[in-house]
Amino acid sequence: MSGDQDNNDFKELLTKVVGTVRASSALAAQDVEFYGSLDKDIARSVEGLSDELLDMINSIILSIDEHASPIEPGKDQLEGPGWKDYTNFIDNLFEKSDRSIDILNNVRTNQQSGSQFQYLDDMTGAENAGGDRSDKRILKPQLNFKTPVDNSESHPFKPLLTSKPHALKPFEEVMKVIDETDDVPMHYPQPYEYEIDHQDYNDDILLVKEPIQTKPWNDTEAIWIDKPEQVPDLVKDLAKYKELAIDLEHHDFRTYYGIVCLMQISTRDQDYIVDTIALREDLQPLNEVFTDPMVTKVFHGAFMDIIWLQRDLGLYMVSLFDTFHASKALGFPKHSLAYLLQTLANFKTSKKYQLSDWRRRPLSKPLLAYARADTHFLLNIFDQLRNKLIKDNKLATVLKDSREVAKRRFEYSKYRPKINSPNVYNPIDKENPWRTLMYQYNVPLEKEELVEELYNWRDTMARKDDESPRYIMPNQLLISLVAYTPIDANGVVSVNSFITDTVRSNSKQIANLIKSYLDRMKQNGKSISVVVPPVTNGQSGESAIITLSQIKNMAVRYNDLIDKFASQSKGKDNSTITSMEKSKFLGPLLGNDHILHYDDKPRIISKKEIETRSETFIKRMDEFNNIEYTIPAPKEEIPVVSSVLESNIEVHQVGNVHVQPEEKEDMSEVVVLKKVKRDFTKTNKNKSKSNQVDNSDGDEEDLPQIIDYSKEDKVLDSKKATNQSTGRKRKFDPFSQIQEGVRGAKKRRGGTKGKNVSFKR
Repeated sequence: MSGDQDNNDFKELLTKVVGTVRASSALAAQDVEFYGSLDKDIARSVEGLSDELLDMINSIILSIDEHASPIEPGKDQLEGPGWKDYTNFIDNLFEKSDRSIDILNNVRTNQQSGSQFQYLDDMTGAENAGGDRSDKRILKPQLNFKTPVDNSESHPFKPLLTSKPHALKPFEEVMKVIDETDDVPMHYPQPYEYEIDHQDYNDDILLVKEPIQTKPWNDTEAIWIDKPEQVPDLVKDLAKYKELAIDLEHHDFRTYYGIVCLMQISTRDQDYIVDTIALREDLQPLNEVFTDPMVTKVFHGAFMDIIWLQRDLGLYMVSLFDTFHASKALGFPKHSLAYLLQTLANFKTSKKYQLSDWRRRPLSKPLLAYARADTHFLLNIFDQLRNKLIKDNKLATVLKDSREVAKRRFEYSKYRPKINSPNVYNPIDKENPWRTLMYQYNVPLEKEELVEELYNWRDTMARKDDESPRYIMPNQLLISLVAYTPIDANGVVSVNSFITDTVRSNSKQIANLIKSYLDRMKQNGKSISVVVPPVTNGQSGESAIITLSQIKNMAVRYNDLIDKFASQSKGKDNSTITSMEKSKFLGPLLGNDHILHYDDKPRIISKKEIETRSETFIKRMDEFNNIEYTIPAPKEEIPVVSSVLESNIEVHQVGNVHVQPEEKEDMSEVVVLKKVKRDFTKTNKNKSKSNQVDNSDGDEEDLPQIIDYSKEDKVLDSKKATNQSTGRKRKFDPFSQIQEGVRGAKKRRGGTKGKNVSFKR
């Protein structure tokens, strides 16, 4: 009975939760602030509900952590730091709830031992709650490398090998450069490509055997390897086993090509974590084991691991088994390592450390536990996948795919093949990579040259400083520079709310690059589209202030506009264009009295001076916007009626189009209203006569045909209305405004030939 009651309570609670979510979604789709501005009662009600919800949220926070700081009420409270802590609290709360439910219901149990589901957070202690909170900048480890980083790409990538264990082709033969062909530039071969294709796997991989249980997580710890004298002992211990599980942790934000930061290796008995930053040039002895075909190396998703190993450490893999391809061959719904750990090892890892900075030393216990979990259970997963592949007769396919992954070769972008190959990896795999940005951000083709120059400048700076291009200049910042095209240093640092240190320190160089591009476009007679920041008229305060860089940018484009109209109006009587003098608009702004001269002495521009200049500019823009000018329509000879030419009416000529000026209305003229008698009694047969009008002068005048509205179709005819509609009530969709795409621009109505078009700008 109690079970039925609990089930009913659960259904009732679920119904209320679903209703609340739907109501909140519908409310979020509406402009609540707008309705609040129209009705004070609505505003007070919304404010009261907001305070009540905020109190409930703060009570939840304090119930989880009594020392936490509650969220303060305010207009921008959703952007405050308290909400970030709240999301972390809720995430932890959900994880703990999920874990508690699993433990109470005892749903997930280990199939072999009957033990309960394990969680990464359970094993990391209290330090896991804090995670990796250090925000201190890390000294770049590249500065301490024995061999300095070379990003110049002055030659093809040369393998770092100094010897070749387990070779079928001698070391000297594979270290010779291959000459350039029509499709492939000069390059060094993959040293172990022949061995990967021709050496057989260990025979044990072909047998169905009982999976070997993994050592208990709580009873084992990883051995930290960071000294060169530890490497020989590591190689000796690894050589005892027929299977190894291997994984890497990589960093690519503060370096151009990337850095391998950690290598995790697990045997059947022990876990190792190798500091590949400290031992960057001391790990090649591991090739004694890694290239041994009798030792199966188990990876998950080794697509990039193979590249990183040979690029940074000079390590290669023979007899690779990739569990990613195994999961695909078996038709698993997901192919991630987290899914395999959860379904085959009954271990749930955490994604919160996936994007951690693995260069940090020393690593915290949660990060070490996360890294160890990637390989600790992988050999047991390999056993289970191997048995299933053999039963399904799919093992050969997986081994073939694994061989293809192991044969991948790293190459510099400058020496990439002209035809992309899956076996060759290079950081930039496209001939014109900046075009991807243009398509992604909808940049017009006329600005491709500017995008290319900024892209190449960013790439050059990234190589020089050994930083990633996105650290030097994020894509959004690059596109902002293309859109606003600032021509001075102040404009460069004002185009986006986030400016990197490199862009700030090189703002003058970037401004000169953009200015040079604009000058070339002007010399070639090409016009470009520029995004103009909105100018607010009639407003005061900071919202109405525009920067000096924006004023100069608009002034340059105004000069181009005047020159363009002046060149088009040569030899024409077009006083409306020639009367627009530059000095009238730009004189007060660009005169000698208003130019700022900079010398060695620093000068601080007051806020009042900026406001005065801004107000002056806005005033001049208003005057410019109110100027009317005429654009002649396409040339087309229009015959002029002789009766018009013979009359005394003056006719002006604009281009080849004759235009009759408007006649001035004589205000003293007396207007006589004539009485019109209409006869609606006649039949339709005499419509021609009924359209005659009698007046006092006896003149007859044709009138439009009279319509009998009584015989026409009724607009509000109920029958027609029902035929045009389905009669179904349209359901309310709270997400309709969100899902609706951007509307296309309206088509511009074409002008009538032979007719002047006057408009205001």
